[in-house]
Amino acid sequence: MNSKTPPILHLRLPKGMILTEQQLIEFSQINHKRIETIFEDDYFTLIIQLMGNFSKATKFTAEIIRILGNWNFIKKLGYLYSETQMYRIKTHTYREADTSFVAFAKVLKEIQDEWEEKIADSSATLLIEISGNKENAKIDLEKTIDYWIPAGTDYVIVVDLEERKWHFFNRSSSYKTYSFSQKFVAPSDLPDLILDFEEIARNCGF
Repeated sequence: MNSKTPPILHLRLPKGMILTEQQLIEFSQINHKRIETIFEDDYFTLIIQLMGNFSKATKFTAEIIRILGNWNFIKKLGYLYSETQMYRIKTHTYREADTSFVAFAKVLKEIQDEWEEKIADSSATLLIEISGNKENAKIDLEKTIDYWIPAGTDYVIVVDLEERKWHFFNRSSSYKTYSFSQKFVAPSDLPDLILDFEEIARNCGF
């Protein structure tokens, strides 16, 4: 493990200790895969209930990555990252997004090439957070306002699959909300990037 990468902790929640659905969602948001959690039998039903939303978010994220990958294959403007890429927000504070893109115009290719198995010390050009429900979307909005934008991220999209809405931050902690029927047309520094969320949801089967 690289010296810059925080160690993985192991957490066992005892039998009889019950988290609400909202607490479990919030825990998954702040965990960022740095803690391996072992749940006892009491959580099986709750986890099964949450699987539907998680499955939707997983499918949607995969389709988003496919579209961004095809776009970047043609444009070659930067590097596309999955949720495994961690960004340093401030000292000892790290965050991940469902997918992110960092333009070479913002962070040189040579610098990004050094990020393999490391935490990125620079902010992203575009971050996309995919939320399976409105409560999770609220957490992602708060994370964007508290962390992503202050850290220098240019654009953030938070997708709410339950409400079929997406929220867009343009270098500001304020955001605009659109329905899935409204396509995302990226700013000029991400030329020809269009995301049709209605079509993406349809391709994912919901």
